[in-house]
Amino acid sequence: MERDVIKQYADWLEQNSSDIIARRIAFDAQKLFDLVQQLGILDRPVNDYLTMSQDDYYRTVSDHKLTLQGEDEPMSHLQDRILINHVDGSLTENNLNFAYNHEDNFTGGYSARQDLNLITYGLEVVGAVVAISGSEFIKSHLSKDAVISLLLAAHSLNEWQAKN
Repeated sequence: MERDVIKQYADWLEQNSSDIIARRIAFDAQKLFDLVQQLGILDRPVNDYLTMSQDDYYRTVSDHKLTLQGEDEPMSHLQDRILINHVDGSLTENNLNFAYNHEDNFTGGYSARQDLNLITYGLEVVGAVVAISGSEFIKSHLSKDAVISLLLAAHSLNEWQAKN
């Protein structure tokens, strides 16, 4: 993967966020899914994670940052989100730490804007790290739950646009 692809996509999302929310531009979840797949962080195809049960995800994949809400429900129904909001440390010492926080995009109804912001901001942080370190570094340092949050946000945003 070219090092600037993630950052360029995040910049495009930021520039077009108002049009995406106004439904003048369609959000393409597959584009994000493809970027995540190319990073190689997840072992299975992206869509497998959206359909697996929350219990199965918790037992086999999760690094326990997400709050799972329904054992038998598919991951695509999960309403918890983890925002990738910061990175610090030293790249030369192979010691970068991503910081995360929970985002509530569903209190008072679904917030497509919050999911879009979660995707955009997360991609900005990941893209900056990939640009200076490469995707191998990301594989060993980025939370799988945070990556799944990007997928969940993209899936929900895509569904929201299709329904409304």
